[in-house]
Amino acid sequence: MNRFQKTAWFNLAVITATIIITSTAIAIEIHMRGYSTIGPCFVAILALLKVTPFLFKKPQGQSKVVCDERDHFIRKKAVSFAYTSFWFVFFLSCFLLWFIVGPENSVPTMTLPLMAFGGALFMKTVCSVAILVQYGWVGNEKP
Repeated sequence: MNRFQKTAWFNLAVITATIIITSTAIAIEIHMRGYSTIGPCFVAILALLKVTPFLFKKPQGQSKVVCDERDHFIRKKAVSFAYTSFWFVFFLSCFLLWFIVGPENSVPTMTLPLMAFGGALFMKTVCSVAILVQYGWVGNEKP
């Protein structure tokens, strides 16, 4: 398993854990108090996504091959697919919000930053899944 695959699995694990922990905390707080203000505090777990370059470092030395053209092509295709799918989902979510709220009503101020934040999470998830799909989910390395 190469560096990009390890990074993709780590990203998916962190995003999944954040969604589960944050949703649980919000559900518990809504059950206890009737409203929730603690949700954004648990999103700080996503700071672990910035640690991935330090966890999966490039091997030291001149003779170590980090990645080849295929790896760069897979990463480029994954980022392109994530970027394209982000704009489709963002565009559709804006129109869906408009249809739900209606043209006469207003949208709460917190909705737009949450849409951008959700879009960034969506893009990171799609990019990680696209990398894993292109590599075939598991490393096909020979012993």
